[in-house]
Amino acid sequence: MQEFLGPLKIGFIKTLNLAVLLAKIIIPVTFFVTVLENTGLLQHIALFFHPALGVLGLPGEAALPLLLGFFINIYAAMGAIAVLSLSGQEVTVIALIILTSHSLLMEAPVLSFTGLGPLRSIPMRIGLGLLIGFLTHSAYSLLGG
Repeated sequence: MQEFLGPLKIGFIKTLNLAVLLAKIIIPVTFFVTVLENTGLLQHIALFFHPALGVLGLPGEAALPLLLGFFINIYAAMGAIAVLSLSGQEVTVIALIILTSHSLLMEAPVLSFTGLGPLRSIPMRIGLGLLIGFLTHSAYSLLGG
């Protein structure tokens, strides 16, 4: 019986540690975005980014999860997405962009070991992410989504 309980206990502890780690990221980001929303600052951010993000079928508010995903990590972006009122299509476009170009500042040095320096990898990943977002939005538009 111990041979089953030992791994179960280890798995439970690892899962609990991971949940705490994710909560340390997602809860503060969610709080921060809620404050931005309730103070009206999110509207100003949205107005600034709306023209560029409109090409991707996204509202200006989507800049927040995109920037958080680019420069912090996917989980920070998820915390921001949870607060915003976005459609499934918008969340899909944001998710595809972030999955292509997340954690840029942490991953750029790693990519430099492959010979692809940060000055090329960061714009390339952001550009590819935006292209994927645009193509996804275009596909939704063509299919009547």
